[in-house]
Amino acid sequence: MPPRFKALTSQPRRFIMAIMLFVVLDLSTLVINRWLAEEMSRDAVAINLAGRQRMLSQQTTKALLQAGDATSTVEFEAAIGEFKAAFQLFEQTLTAFAEGGEAPGGDGTPVILGKVDGEAARAVEAARRLIAPLPPLLAGMRPYPAGHPGPAAEYMMRHNQEILALMNRLTMELERDSLHQASRLRSIQTGAFLLALANFLGIVFGMLRRVRRAEDDKQRWRELARHDPLTGLSNRKGFSEAGVAILTRAQVENAAGVVVMLDLDGFKPINDRYGHAMGDRVLVKLAEKLATAARATDVVARLGGDEFAILCPTLQTAQDIEQFCERLLAAIASVPADLIPDCPLGGSVGVARYPQDGYVLENLLGRADLAMYTAKNAGGRRWHID
Repeated sequence: MPPRFKALTSQPRRFIMAIMLFVVLDLSTLVINRWLAEEMSRDAVAINLAGRQRMLSQQTTKALLQAGDATSTVEFEAAIGEFKAAFQLFEQTLTAFAEGGEAPGGDGTPVILGKVDGEAARAVEAARRLIAPLPPLLAGMRPYPAGHPGPAAEYMMRHNQEILALMNRLTMELERDSLHQASRLRSIQTGAFLLALANFLGIVFGMLRRVRRAEDDKQRWRELARHDPLTGLSNRKGFSEAGVAILTRAQVENAAGVVVMLDLDGFKPINDRYGHAMGDRVLVKLAEKLATAARATDVVARLGGDEFAILCPTLQTAQDIEQFCERLLAAIASVPADLIPDCPLGGSVGVARYPQDGYVLENLLGRADLAMYTAKNAGGRRWHID
């Protein structure tokens, strides 16, 4: 943790130590930057040469085909010369990838490649095995009649796509390893930078902690003002704000949906028998069940006591409404089974619809409340639609 501001200003030794720590961390960040640049440069060279391997595999096949189609010794020698140059460069680069070592770079300047491992190494070894039979096929090769590619060209045509796929795999593995390595180094770099920055801010901006704490408290109070502290669901204020916004948009789009009011049946005996602490546990469990039963677009709220409300945009058909209400009743009934099996719990559910009942939230809540009491007066543990 950064040293406290007052301690630093009152004790020069600690202040100087903090400054020295900042300098050390800052220099570490510069060293890591240099390291990262070098690593990325090496990776870029390796990826570039792996891409060149794909081109060389095509070039060797093309040169062999041209040798097979040659109509003169001059054409044949030129094609074979092109093949040998491309094949030598291809083989030399594969060896450098497989064992680590020197290979000609893109401009001919020698570069040092690191030994690959994992999937990249397997791709390189597979490619080396594939090209191994090629040199013997070239021994004593002479111009063939036009249209006859010769055994070396035939071999490369059979395996060209496989070699190309292996070089593609090598390139992709190198790119992936490079991204992983860069990400790891950047994490180290970021960590060193953040340590330096934290130390510096501890010296300079320690006095701002109270301001930040006050802002955090203010934001927390804003959130608490919109959420029920017991269940974490929206409270009446949060439900009202979200509901008005949804209904205003629904009215513009002439969309349909429902508002559901829910009141528990059999909750008072739980409080009387087991106490309010158990009653609170039941409410918390019920809130979890309702949130699970609701859809992602629904707004679930605890309005107070054991009364809950749910705003369900786009819930329209009678069948969908029935299935949703039955799901809510099943969720309510399952709560005591998890906590107090010997106390049955049910719910009375009332439903109001929009646009049938308008788009005013308070009116919809009122009609849903009337429907809920209709269900309760009919014996509870059921639902009723206004």
